[in-house]
Amino acid sequence: MQKFTIFMSQALPEIMAALMREDRGAVSTGKLTLPQFWALYHIDQKEELTVNDLAKKMHRSKSTISVLLHRLVERKLVKRKQNKLDRRVVYFSLTAPGKKTIEALEKTRQEGIQRIYSVFTPEQRADYKTLVQKVIKSAGTTSVFLFFFWGTHVAFGATTNAYTLKQSIKIGLQRSVLVANAKREKAIAKAKKSESFSDALPQIRGVADYFLYDDDNLTKSGSTRAGAEASWQIYAGGRTASALRAAKIYQQLTADQERRIKAEQVRDIAFAYHRVQLATAQVDVLKRSVEQLENFESETEKKYKAGTASEFDWLSAKVSLANEKPNLIAAKNRLNLTQASFSKLTFIKDKNFTLSDPLKFVPLRVRLDEMIEKGLQTRPELLEKGAAIRLRKEGIQQEKSAYYPNVNLIGTYNYYEPDPYAFMSGAGGEGWQNHWSAGIRMTWSLFDGGRRKARVGIRTIEVAIEEDQYIDLRRSITLEIQTYWLRGRDSAEVIRATAENVTLAKRALEISRARFDAGLGRNLEVTQANVELSKAKLARLTALYEYMNAVVGLKYATGTLLKEFENE
Repeated sequence: MQKFTIFMSQALPEIMAALMREDRGAVSTGKLTLPQFWALYHIDQKEELTVNDLAKKMHRSKSTISVLLHRLVERKLVKRKQNKLDRRVVYFSLTAPGKKTIEALEKTRQEGIQRIYSVFTPEQRADYKTLVQKVIKSAGTTSVFLFFFWGTHVAFGATTNAYTLKQSIKIGLQRSVLVANAKREKAIAKAKKSESFSDALPQIRGVADYFLYDDDNLTKSGSTRAGAEASWQIYAGGRTASALRAAKIYQQLTADQERRIKAEQVRDIAFAYHRVQLATAQVDVLKRSVEQLENFESETEKKYKAGTASEFDWLSAKVSLANEKPNLIAAKNRLNLTQASFSKLTFIKDKNFTLSDPLKFVPLRVRLDEMIEKGLQTRPELLEKGAAIRLRKEGIQQEKSAYYPNVNLIGTYNYYEPDPYAFMSGAGGEGWQNHWSAGIRMTWSLFDGGRRKARVGIRTIEVAIEEDQYIDLRRSITLEIQTYWLRGRDSAEVIRATAENVTLAKRALEISRARFDAGLGRNLEVTQANVELSKAKLARLTALYEYMNAVVGLKYATGTLLKEFENE
């Protein structure tokens, strides 16, 4: 069984690759994504489905399916129909072009299968069919066949995964090197706090030594000692207490630093996510524009050959189509670049992936003065800088401690052989003898050439620099909040304006097309109306992109962005 498993794991990808090479359908040529094909396939099987029904069949979230269906509706492959009894229920069914697409896919698939399996004799094909039917029956669903022999992009590690913004951020934070290093800095700060605390505790060490003496020494031979020494610094001019406070401050500083780095990662991932969604939507709009111009050019050519349109009309249609195609190519290139940048930032390694959260206008009503006040209280950079100032001030206290004496309690307990105090009256006898001592020692630097004064001066200047930077940072954060707030307000106004423009542009295209078909208008009216519709849609998408980035930027600037995602 093991050999068969290894063989099949190698053979199935080869079979699927061969099928894809033979296929010339919309999926393999890139005109239709695999999720779009599956949506069309399931709708065709049931004639009509709701969003919930399709989400269950495709094992995707409702939000992902809603975006997918919206794009299919825009491409005129699927149409909506409301339930007459309950208008909240919407059914989706295939349009005529959608049915033609499925039929064409089925035809090319059958042709490819015929070419691949033409090497079998009729008897071998019958045996093969029996074996495949047995596999299907064992699995309990015919979708197994489609999975292995059509869904080549789904099988063997080529699944097209859809990621929400929250999922993308979660993955990015988990795999970020910057975030990992920030956590390590927190661990170092915790260790430094323990290190500082150890300075306030007694220090005990074991000692052992052996000495040889010259002939004039009172001791006739070598001397051996073994014992312990203890010391406890009970006063150091406040240096130990300051070090403990500094360690605690540093621990808080690294926590604020970690939050800042995480917030920056969340902001950058959200911006990148929106860039990919904008680029994807731009490609969809331009694809639709090119398709409309291709259809118009084809119809104009037919009219020209039938004598109902001039050669100028036909050539103008061809020129308009040729002018639009470079825009689509450039949009696809931008999409590839933004996807690559997004993958690098989030560490998502999927070769094929989609982003399921669309560009969407969700009104955010906030007051500018409240946002500024909140940002100045919760922004991690300000908290981090405040901790840095307190840390610098503790540095001054530690330098000033050098003006005061150090006081230590000292104790020893030793064994000697021979006893170095044997010559003294009343000393011990032969062999190992023990002695102990206890005392207090004070040291005080009375003159150091001005070193202490200079170091205190340096630390004082460093505090002044940090405080000025803190003030400047508050100004920068205030300006940043104002900038994002104004950008969001302006983008919201543009969104409202462009919504009407898109409606008007659609109507203008319908009128110009009807006039041309009736012989009352020129083809330039149609092509210009098509261009204006694309511009209106792209302007609205850009406004949505700017608005969503402004919302993310405002939340980041006020220090509230991370809260939305840190517990996800």
